[in-house]
Amino acid sequence: MKYLLPALLLTLSFACKKTTPPPFDTSVDEFILQPGFAVQTLAAEPLLSTPVALAFDNKNRMWVAELTGYMRDIDGSDENVPDGKIVLLTDADGDGIADGRRVVLDSLQTPRTLLHAYGGLLYNDGASLFWAKVNDTDLGTPELIDSLYVVGGNIEHQPNGLLYHLDNWIYSANSTTRYRRYRGKWLREATTSRGQWGLSADPDGRLLYNNNSLPAATDKLMPNQVIGHDYQRVKYAQNISLDADTRLYGYQATAVNRGYLDGVLDAEGKVKNFTSACAPTVFTGSGLGDDFAGNLLVCAPEANLIKRYFLQDANGKKQAVSAYDGTEFLLSKDETFRPVNLYNAPDGSLYVLDMRKGVIQHRAYMTNYLREKILEKGLDTITGKGRIYRVFKEDIPPVEPFDFAAATSAAIAEQLTSPLPARRLSAQQQLIFRAAADTENQLKTIARDGANPYGQLHALWTLEGLQLLDFDLWQQLAAADNHPVVDETLLRFSAFFKKNELQKQLDYFQKIADKNDARLDLSLVLRLGKIPDPRADELLLTLAERNGNDRIFSEILISSIFKKQQEIFGKVKERNGMDTLQKMLKTVIGRSYAGEYAAPKLPVKTYKDDRTAGLELYNNYCSSCHGLDGRGKENLSPPLVDSEYVSGSTERLIALILHGMKGPVTVAGTRYELNAVMPGIGNNPDLSDKDIADLLIFLRNSFSTKGAWVKEEEVTKVRAQTAGRREMFTEEELSEL
Repeated sequence: MKYLLPALLLTLSFACKKTTPPPFDTSVDEFILQPGFAVQTLAAEPLLSTPVALAFDNKNRMWVAELTGYMRDIDGSDENVPDGKIVLLTDADGDGIADGRRVVLDSLQTPRTLLHAYGGLLYNDGASLFWAKVNDTDLGTPELIDSLYVVGGNIEHQPNGLLYHLDNWIYSANSTTRYRRYRGKWLREATTSRGQWGLSADPDGRLLYNNNSLPAATDKLMPNQVIGHDYQRVKYAQNISLDADTRLYGYQATAVNRGYLDGVLDAEGKVKNFTSACAPTVFTGSGLGDDFAGNLLVCAPEANLIKRYFLQDANGKKQAVSAYDGTEFLLSKDETFRPVNLYNAPDGSLYVLDMRKGVIQHRAYMTNYLREKILEKGLDTITGKGRIYRVFKEDIPPVEPFDFAAATSAAIAEQLTSPLPARRLSAQQQLIFRAAADTENQLKTIARDGANPYGQLHALWTLEGLQLLDFDLWQQLAAADNHPVVDETLLRFSAFFKKNELQKQLDYFQKIADKNDARLDLSLVLRLGKIPDPRADELLLTLAERNGNDRIFSEILISSIFKKQQEIFGKVKERNGMDTLQKMLKTVIGRSYAGEYAAPKLPVKTYKDDRTAGLELYNNYCSSCHGLDGRGKENLSPPLVDSEYVSGSTERLIALILHGMKGPVTVAGTRYELNAVMPGIGNNPDLSDKDIADLLIFLRNSFSTKGAWVKEEEVTKVRAQTAGRREMFTEEELSEL
């Protein structure tokens, strides 16, 4: 390991000397990596407990959110106890390895995301999103940004992964809201919900995300560009699967939630495909080698590994192709290795955040099968740990981290031309956070440098964030021969100058159309659709003839013509070769007349999802007799696990819950003659039919291998059918149902 250097070195001369040993085990023997790569432990317990997210500040220090209340035991007890923390890891001897911690915020409820932005820290506390100014190691008075950051759902399906994006907006995975600070005020806008856990972006500004079984998806364009039509349901231009191979090649058999189903495990008991894919991260550093630049890395905590994909374009479609056949980039021999987040580090390497828990499946979704496996392996006892690792290539020295806090604005602006995309984006952010208007001339010089298109890209978006864009600069760039990322940006920014010499803009649009570039056609048609000019309409129709049978193009075109859709529809019908566009336009116009609003909206109220609500109802009404584990209690109640009453007839189960049961009962072949009765809950005024359906959904998915949904309407129907009943059911009566 020729260059086994820590992440936060300011010079290479600090490499080999530690004045004090780290307060944790730095062993990395559990890992198996591809040849030439190495792992280094940067932080571990007792300095960390259940880390779930981290953020680098402008001094490259690590701030970590600790989700200590998550599955603190197998029953998920005391989840809402506010004992979560945000800690700042300290490094007294400057060797890059954490040797202390400072608790910055305490008593938080389920914190799981944080981001340094605008000189402060964004973080969640329960359902709300806050921002507080950072004063070195302390925070100022918190400012409420959004009381509806979380509007409902189980914690596995709530917003997370705050990401400051190229377009100067802040996005979250699993959220329909984006944020931006403008002139000292926080703005909120509706956006498309993306993914489940983790959010990333490629250098061109396309967001990447995933869900538990789909490792990679993306959008065709940068966010919020194709949701301009109130009545269009965007299906093709967003949430595009990258057709990633979901096959996993773990080191050992692991406990997974639905392991009893055919096809989930291989002959050795190893999980075959993703069941908890998370933290999709486009690697933009240099510490893994040139061939890793732009690759996608995805965590598989259920299989204790990190998978690597090549991102490739095939016939205009982005695809994720597995980098290895029959193995993975990083494997752990320890079943408690739980990689839940990945980060592009300031030194160019990859940081891995390891929650280090035995139980990562939330109780609301845990099957009885998984519960048994966890207890059998003793995984329920592994809690209160946490690790941060640095992954790098042994023959590549780390890049010296840039100290944004100490740098002048001019020096920061120079970083916009860095070969590291993460460095460029950080420089863009810092200039905007500083309101560094004094860099205007420097930024415009970078924006004109066609030899560095990504420097141009970030310089332009920095000018946008500083409100310093002007039409003269736009015209100069429009006259040049640009990289597509620059032309896409100029097309988008032309909307800012809609009153400035429209004919000159239309000349530029014609120049872009003449390139016959399918990628640029998408951005061009977005702009043309919003211009009330016959020349713009004619050019738009020309593009439609070229692309009109492409569903993505058609969808993007429709999103731009909300105010003149009927007029364009008439012209489309007069031309040939646009059957797909014509059909899609007809559908959207019909929805417009019907008032079927389909664009994203900001949330206005909270809700509770069925699984979480069902778990709480079970704990409140059922667990005292049947046990938290559903196994019943001797001389009190029969088990729910593998009970034919839970897995059998839906109507029978609803009737049983509504009216209760008395007398002997046989469950899974065992006869129970108990003195106790099971009371019905149908007359409880606090429980609606929806509540009862939620309870039954939890029962069926937790205590039965035949998990099935129960609809509120089914409860209402059985309630009506049994409305005259005044007594509890007997087993014999229930069998007749």
